[in-house]
Amino acid sequence: MARRSPASASLGDARIRQIRFAIMAFVGLTTTLVGAAILSTAGPEQDWDRLSGVVYVVIAAFCFATCSLTRTRLTRTSELMMLGTAYGGTAGVVITSKPDTALLAGVAALTLVVFLPGIAIRTRGRSGIAHIVTISSVYVVSVIARLLLREDETGTQFGDIAIKLLVPPTAFWLQWLMARALNQRIMEALEESERSRSALAVSNQLLELTNRSLEAARIDAVRARDGAETANKAKSMFLANMSHELRTPLNSVIGYTEMIIDEAREDRQRPISDVLPDLRNVVLSAKHLLGLIGGVLDLSKIEAGRMEVVNEQFALAEFVREVEQTILPAVRRRNNQLHVKCDGDIGTIVTDRGKLKQVLLNLLGNSAKFTSEGQIFLRARREPNSLVFEVRDTGIGIDPAKLGVIFEKFTQIDATSTRRYEGAGLGLAITRELCFMMGATIDVSSAIGNGTTFVVVLPLTPTVPERAAAA
Repeated sequence: MARRSPASASLGDARIRQIRFAIMAFVGLTTTLVGAAILSTAGPEQDWDRLSGVVYVVIAAFCFATCSLTRTRLTRTSELMMLGTAYGGTAGVVITSKPDTALLAGVAALTLVVFLPGIAIRTRGRSGIAHIVTISSVYVVSVIARLLLREDETGTQFGDIAIKLLVPPTAFWLQWLMARALNQRIMEALEESERSRSALAVSNQLLELTNRSLEAARIDAVRARDGAETANKAKSMFLANMSHELRTPLNSVIGYTEMIIDEAREDRQRPISDVLPDLRNVVLSAKHLLGLIGGVLDLSKIEAGRMEVVNEQFALAEFVREVEQTILPAVRRRNNQLHVKCDGDIGTIVTDRGKLKQVLLNLLGNSAKFTSEGQIFLRARREPNSLVFEVRDTGIGIDPAKLGVIFEKFTQIDATSTRRYEGAGLGLAITRELCFMMGATIDVSSAIGNGTTFVVVLPLTPTVPERAAAA
């Protein structure tokens, strides 16, 4: 339902009081001067002139009283006194003044009563018409009272009486209609201004929303670009590292194999034991190469969603001993000592045995690689709802500022061509993905020179990861 427009323009209370004060002050000063002039020039026999001067002075007094009320909170009282001054002053001036002055009183009444409602006096509904009817009635009654009371008006012709009775009220109504039409135009202009302001506000809101959307899109684009650049850089570094890592064992395999062939050609009687060290190097290089290729294949299977979790129940103590025997040669290669501990009877668990073993071997392998002549610890303990594996070493450690990127794919802490430790940067990324598939969590803490600690928390009850459930 459309909102109904007000009948007239409305000013603020402070502005209305200012207008009312200014009008009444002006009228008060004017009537004071006129009254003083009349009283000073009236002769002893000019009773009506003296009475007219007194009327002007009384009107001035009421005007100044209204000015005083406008300074208070008695808003309605000041409005009533203003109207009473207009009505009473009109009647008094029409009855006591000269004919021309009486007509001027009509103009004064028009100013105070016709134009003021809605401007200096608050009006509602049809109160404007009521004011016009009232002032017209007051004027007509005042003219009739003048004809009855004043002897100098006895000889007035009927035409003059009709003019005095009809012309001012008619002028009141015509000018009230003009004021109403003017007020309507003002209201239309105000409404149009309000509509324009509302449309401008809506446009500003839409523009602000558009700017926010554009800014969000720009930020997303920048983030996507930075992410793409980071990923591209990481993959480029990975390819460079992988190329180096694959060439190294492959060259070893080729080189040692060629040496064995050449030695066999030169001395066919040479016993096989003489080339056993070379054959062991060939096997180690081949296993290294196989591990690199296996890591790439495992990561591709994980990203493609083709790696499945096969849960089985097995004894944890036996499982830990198996992991110990598997990693022991790699630990001893750098003159490290391995300490394995199971807190109490850790019992059995249902999970993917192969993936759990690969996780622990990856972590222990990292410790063996970055620790020389140090200590490596593997500890397993059972908690009420989980199984905790802790892998700790006394190796070179990791800068805490770089702990956030060690699990990223294709990322290495030292990716330069002169790095000291070999690797493709896939081990920890695969480890994290395998933990996720088993419903486990993995955390790391480290400091340069103080070793590194990895903690894997595996739930006792097999869980389905969210990505697998969504698939």
